[in-house]
Amino acid sequence: MSAVQLLRVSVHERISAAAEDFLLQVEKGGGKDQVPSLIAMLTERLMAAAEEILAVLEETVAEYEDRVEQSERSELEICRQRRLLDAAMKPVVRLHRAGPGTPCVVSTAA
Repeated sequence: MSAVQLLRVSVHERISAAAEDFLLQVEKGGGKDQVPSLIAMLTERLMAAAEEILAVLEETVAEYEDRVEQSERSELEICRQRRLLDAAMKPVVRLHRAGPGTPCVVSTAA
């Protein structure tokens, strides 16, 4: 299951739990005088659920950022290794003369 799917399930579970608690309190109390306290309780539960959800979301984003950073480092390493391989497979031989003049470059790359 992907992180997004897990987050979706977590959100659903937390909101459902808050709603169930609210409905249980309504069934127990049933009086209009308790409505403000029930609304406060529901608001508190939903805020707690939202904080937990945001914590999970932040953790998931941090994990994705780490993966992207690792991927970028891997790409740089692959490029470095590719350059080394190219250098090994297509060497350039530089011959320098003992006397005056410019160096002669002989390429053995095919």
